[in-house]
Amino acid sequence: MCQDMSPLEKAVQFHGHICPGLLRGVRVAEFAQHYLGINRDEDEEVVAVVENDACGVDAIQAILGCTFGKGNLLFRDYGKQVYTIISRNQNRAVRIAEKFGALVGPEFTRYRELANKSGLSREEQSEKEQLQAVMFEAIMTRPFEDMFDYREVSPAVPPRAVIRKSVRCDGCGEAVMETRATLTSKGWLCRECLEERAS
Repeated sequence: MCQDMSPLEKAVQFHGHICPGLLRGVRVAEFAQHYLGINRDEDEEVVAVVENDACGVDAIQAILGCTFGKGNLLFRDYGKQVYTIISRNQNRAVRIAEKFGALVGPEFTRYRELANKSGLSREEQSEKEQLQAVMFEAIMTRPFEDMFDYREVSPAVPPRAVIRKSVRCDGCGEAVMETRATLTSKGWLCRECLEERAS
């Protein structure tokens, strides 16, 4: 990823397109960098705990450098637009939550309808693009505090990622992390095989 790109450009390149969810993530990532005085992560010094699996998380990955592969992107499936960004070096964290109702309105509703519809007509595609421009302006220029609540929290700093030993699942024959496998009377079983045998 080009180092000379703006945070928004990095996020769009990573995500593949521009959308309201990605823009929310851009605002969150940039705010966290400023608030905590951090740069893009290099070696797990920044950790992100995200409570959704929506578009904004891609901005967190692209801008903050927190990824599943490095073990510094932790997903909590709570369905909330909430992000906790942790600085290991400073032992500080900020929790950022989208305010309920802050980013709603007829243009957001209509955009969602069009985004969820397949086979848009030319007119609908044009309308969707116009709505994107309206939402871009709304999300990127509104004061952060109008859209998000934030507070410093005690960081629950997870341990650094560890490379785990793999074992062969005796059910499917595939490699599985030993810490994710279960040793049974039939040998090692991955979760998938264990669930199949239980049903």
